Order: sequence, then structure tokens, then C-alpha cells
Amino acid sequence: MLNSMMNMKNLVTPLTTPSWLKPSGPLHLHQGRSEKVTAYLQQIQKGKIIQPFSCLLVLDEKSFNVIAFSENAPEMLSPVSSNDVVPSVDDPSGLGIGTNVRSLFTEQGAMVLHKALGSNDISLLDRILVQCKTSGEPFYAIVRQATGCLVVDFEPVKLTEFSGTAAQALQCYKLANKAISKIRSLPGGSMEVLCNTVVKELFDLIGYDRVMAYKFHEDVHGEVVVEITRPGLEPSLGMHSPATDIPQASRFLFMKNKLRMIYDCRARSINVVEDEALPFDISLCGSALRASHSCHLQYMVNINTIASLVIAVAVNQNEEEDEVDSEQQEQQQYEEKKKLWGLLICHHESPRYVPFPLRYACEFLAQFFHYKECVIL
Repeated sequence: MLNSMMNMKNLVTPLTTPSWLKPSGPLHLHQGRSEKVTAYLQQIQKGKIIQPFSCLLVLDEKSFNVIAFSENAPEMLSPVSSNDVVPSVDDPSGLGIGTNVRSLFTEQGAMVLHKALGSNDISLLDRILVQCKTSGEPFYAIVRQATGCLVVDFEPVKLTEFSGTAAQALQCYKLANKAISKIRSLPGGSMEVLCNTVVKELFDLIGYDRVMAYKFHEDVHGEVVVEITRPGLEPSLGMHSPATDIPQASRFLFMKNKLRMIYDCRARSINVVEDEALPFDISLCGSALRASHSCHLQYMVNINTIASLVIAVAVNQNEEEDEVDSEQQEQQQYEEKKKLWGLLICHHESPRYVPFPLRYACEFLAQFFHYKECVIL
């Protein structure tokens, strides 16, 4: 249902992926299919285009110099007098390959960013607020680690939505707090009650036209088990879709990057310019800006969905807990015992951008599926 995009009807997951993605049946029957999934994953991860609502820099993990940038980054982060000139390393006033990222921001923002980039655990950082040196515009810097580099999304802080950057984040969390409190108070035992509550709170929180809970069955086909829509929309509650609509490769990516937003499927994608001397391929699969496959974008147009927000719902597998010797081992076991139960899918019939603090709160709502002791629908 979500991804007719791939048309890869016989795909199964690579043999190196977690157990919940591994194929069943004789190994030789799945060997060729696994290679196709691996190839598809590599194609997605090596994609060189992003969505245009923000910009992206890829940094050397030691020097923090730019080794790749989206074509809209110079205009957004270091505007120059002529829009016809693409800044290069020879232009100290602009942004290009070799630019040190700290030179683009005010002293305070550069210090915070430098400290964050050197952190031992970047995954613990939700966002960094920086201010451009040339324009004074504020941005959320969202850092992701990739092989051999750091990928940083820079999302403009929309001052028009709230009165000030601190107020924006505070307002987002206030909006989410009511939903979180309500979900916390639910008694354990019913996935149906949990799904209905989360979908209702998500619908009220972010204002999309349609919000659904989409469950994967044992044979990995999908079903819309809960739905709320604005008046006048045709319902899809109870609709079943084949497993190929969301291929195993896409499900694997959802477990790595649990929230995916497409703000306008008709918007022109932005190219990423790379240092030609790079000895490795840059992976953008962890970036919120990564552009979607053209087939999926056309699918969205066909179903009259212009914007979407999708959140992975992972639950703990019913396995006996083994004794662990350390907190790190315990966390590793916890990660290995999660499986993709389904997705929270939000559709909208016009472009819709959800600010990063609010997206972060939405992802937090989905985490309650990890902690609630529920009977699966």
C-alpha cells in the first residue's frame, strides 16, 4: 500500500539482516532474491538527491571539512551576492568542498556544533541549534554518522510558526505532552486500545488528513487496522495490501530510520555535489532529507497524497530474557529482539512540513509500543 514504488514482487531480505527479516524455506531458493535486496539497499543508500525543504552537508569525520553538499546549501547557509555563482574552495566567502563547517556559523553555534560532532555517541543528540554567520538565520543541525563521514541535515527554524526558537521547541513538546500523558495512563494488555489512542493523538497533534495504523501479518502482508480521516475522505480501514507493496528492503530501512517525511511529492529534488576524490560512497539513508524513489512519488500522486509522514512501530519479540554481563550487552540484546510490527502512516492532500521538534515528539509517541505489554491484534 505505502510503496508500490519498487515492483520487486519476490524480494526477501539479505541473509545478513536481523532474524525478523530473514527468509524462511530452503536457502538456495532465496539466494538470488537476497542479492536483489542487497543491490536495492545499496542503490538507496548511495542516492545523490534530497528533498528541497532543507539542505545537507557531509563532513570529514576528523577535520569537519565539507566533502559533499546539497546544491541549495550555499544559498541557505552562506548566501553570496550572485546566485549564478556556485561557491568553491577558492571562494573564502562561500561554501564548497573543503570548507570547514565551523566557519559558516556564529562563534557560539560553531562551538556547540564542534562539540557535538566530536561526541562519542551522536545518536544521543536530538538537535543542535546554530545561527548562520552571514545571514543570521537559525537552523537545526541534525547529525547522523555514516561510513567514513558525518551527514548533517540543516533545517531552517520557522520563526513565523512560533515566537522564537526556544518557544517553538517548547510549544511542540507542550502539544505532545498531552498525548504522551494519555498514552502513559493506558492499562497494558490491548494493542487495539493502544493503536486507537496513538492514532487519535497523532491525528490531533500534526493535523494530517488521514492517519492509519498499518499492521504486518505473519505472512508479511499489510492491513489498515485503525484509521482516522478528515470528513469526506474515502475510508481505507480494513484494507489488505500484498507484502510487495512495502518490500523487505524498505522495512529494513524503517528499522534503521524510524521516521520518514515527504513534505511535497511534486517538489523538485536537489542534487548532492561530492568531492570527486572520495574513496567511499556516501550513504544518505539516515538523513531525513533523502529523496524518495520516483516510482513512490508517482504512487503518491496517483492516490492524491501530496505529503506523508511514516513512523515505524517496533515491538519486542517474545523471547526469553538471557542474563547479561553489562548494560551495553543488555542494550544490544534489546535491539536484536525488536521486530517491525507495522507503521503509523499519515497522508495529506497538500504540501505539509512538520518541524523537527514536532517530528521528534511524534517518534517518541511510537516508542510506547516498545514498553507497553500488549496482546497483538
